[in-house]
Amino acid sequence: MKKINPILLFLTIIVPLACVAILLVGAIGLGYLYTASAEGSGPSAEEQAALEAEVLAIAADHAATRDAEQAQSQLQSLNLPNAGQYVSFLLDRYIQENRGAEDADTMNLFLLADAMGATTASALAALSTATPLPTTTPPPTATPLPTDTPIPAIPTEVPPTETPVVVVEEEVAPTETPEPTATPEPDTPTPGPPTNTPEPTATPEPTKPAVDFVVAEAYLIPNPIYNACPGSHQIFVTVVDAAGNALDGINVEDTFRSVPPHVTGEKGPGKLEYDLWNNGFSLEVTSNVDGSPVTSEVTPKLSSWDEDIPNEWLLQANYCLDMNECVQRKNSNQLCRGHYSYNVTFQRTY
Repeated sequence: MKKINPILLFLTIIVPLACVAILLVGAIGLGYLYTASAEGSGPSAEEQAALEAEVLAIAADHAATRDAEQAQSQLQSLNLPNAGQYVSFLLDRYIQENRGAEDADTMNLFLLADAMGATTASALAALSTATPLPTTTPPPTATPLPTDTPIPAIPTEVPPTETPVVVVEEEVAPTETPEPTATPEPDTPTPGPPTNTPEPTATPEPTKPAVDFVVAEAYLIPNPIYNACPGSHQIFVTVVDAAGNALDGINVEDTFRSVPPHVTGEKGPGKLEYDLWNNGFSLEVTSNVDGSPVTSEVTPKLSSWDEDIPNEWLLQANYCLDMNECVQRKNSNQLCRGHYSYNVTFQRTY
């Protein structure tokens, strides 16, 4: 029997098997890297909570000092892509959680957003009626007691009386009083023809608005951290009257009636919510509290699909840094498909 060369055996069997194993491991690693890059990586929940706590501390400091420049400098040190949008996002989230004007963090964020020019109409409607703290009433000043009026001294000596001098008046002959002359009576003007009295003009009736409800605002809620995806996917709706007061019992529906309708008051005064589950639709107000129909403006399509969202909205909401990047990230599916939220406010016109 011919003896097998061990070097030849290693080259013909062992080396090819090792190469196949290396290729398999590399393919598995590349697949894992592709999956991880497709899902995207962002800050952990602990990092986001720490960032939120720092922003709340800056807002509290600003509420005490009202130093907007110092607050801007402190926010810049956090390396936020858009500090104003992040503060506005936190404020809207706190309002949606029904913290209200009595919550100190909410009011501190409201004051900071107002100083940065990042206050939204929904935040103004929710917090503009906050009751100011009572001012301290100064104590009344003491009324001075009246001083005693001095009594004049009574003279002890009586002055001597003088002998009166009698003055003899000469009689003067009366002069004749002239008789009054007759005053001529003024001529009575001859009345002219009567003038026509103008008839009162009718007060014009106010013109009725074109619709009962208008879309006061509808926008994509800003992404708090660039290159990360928020977990929410809702449409937060608020309905107010002409003065900005919340209205309960108002029906709001999607235009195709493809999802069940919601009524304001379900999520707080004048509020309701719609979930976005890999879909999108437009909303309108359909009826009053008593069920009577109304006319309403319609929102743009509010969608969870990247291709439905205008690039201008994505740029404004901190999902991309410029228009070219918005197009590129859409084409490569590097955005947050299925995880977008919107704020909508309907306002009655009368």
